[in-house]
Formats: sequence, structure tokens, C-alpha cells
Amino acid sequence: MSPVQLHAGSLFEHMRHICLRPRMFAPDFTLDHLSFYIMGYDDALGDSGQKGQHEYFREWIYKRHPKWRDRPTWWGQQVNEANGGDLERTLEAIIRLLDEFLATEGAEFVRSPNRETEYDIITQKPKRRPKRSPRAKR
Repeated sequence: MSPVQLHAGSLFEHMRHICLRPRMFAPDFTLDHLSFYIMGYDDALGDSGQKGQHEYFREWIYKRHPKWRDRPTWWGQQVNEANGGDLERTLEAIIRLLDEFLATEGAEFVRSPNRETEYDIITQKPKRRPKRSPRAKR
């Protein structure tokens, strides 16, 4: 797996963490947990007036696998079926798909080596305290 540096807080960063350590998020992890997380994440973005991120990835997958678009199950289940129902192999395949997406059409979600923040970072040294008067030493 390639060490992709993602925008902090992007859906894809969270999906990678979940796929790498699924039982850290749910002891009895299934693909439904990942699906619910993705839906909840995009719903929360929508509630805050931001555009969901999952649709970019979903459309990219459907371009690669057009038959999956018309099936009643979501793309994660299709990846699972393609991997013989083996959850570990499915999660590894999802990570590979994420990496490929982020290397191509999803490049906007990859961050530069400098962490982005909405806060100004002050790099000035603090002002020196005034020296105490000799009387203050008592």
C-alpha cells in the first residue's frame, strides 16, 4: 500500500483508516459499517452546506465497472463479491481502489507535505518579560 497523504478530515482519509484497522472501529466489522460511515459522513457535509466527497469516488468506480451501477447493491458489496466474500481481501482491494482514484481523478484530495489548517500559526517569539525590580525579590 502506498503512503498517500490526504487532506486531514477527508472522507478518503477516514476510509483508509477504517479499511486498515476495521476492528478498531467495530469488533464485528462488516462492509455495512463502512457503508453507514460513508453515508453519515456525506450527510454531515451536506448538513454543513458542503458538497459530499463520496460521489466523486463512486462515479470513478462506476466508470471502471459500468455493470455495477445497475446492480441493487452498493459498490463495496460488488468489490466483496469480486474477492470471493473474503473481507480482508475486500478491504485491501478498496484501499488499492482508493489509491488509484487519488492518483488520478481524486488528486484534489491529496494534500501537500505541509498540513493545512484554518488557523494562523504564529511563529514569532514571545516578548521578553520586563525585568523585576530589586524590591520584587523579597
